[in-house]
Amino acid sequence: MDDIEKVIQQARNIQFSEKHEHLYANRLSDLPASKDAMKQSLKGRIRLLCGAYISLASYVHDEDFKLLITGSQRQKRKVYKRVLKEVERNREEIKVFDPLD
Repeated sequence: MDDIEKVIQQARNIQFSEKHEHLYANRLSDLPASKDAMKQSLKGRIRLLCGAYISLASYVHDEDFKLLITGSQRQKRKVYKRVLKEVERNREEIKVFDPLD
C-alpha cells in the first residue's frame, strides 16, 4: 500500500457534513511522508483522474468507430464533432463537481 492509500484509509472515516459531532484530527507523525509532499501527490492523482474522466469522451460507439475507419470525410467530421462536444461537456462537469457533496 503506498503513502496515499494509507491517508485515504484514514479519510474514509471522515464525514464532510455540517453535522459532525467529533473533532477529526490526526497526529502529523502518523503521515508516511511530509504533509506538503502528500498534498502534492494527491493533487497529482486528482489531475490524473480528471484527465481520465475527460478522455472518456474519446471512446465512441462501435458503429461510430467503424465510420472513422471506412466512412466519408463528412461522416468522420460528424463523429469527431460529437467527441469534441462530449469532451467539453465532461470538462464542464469536472469544473462544477463538488467532491464534498
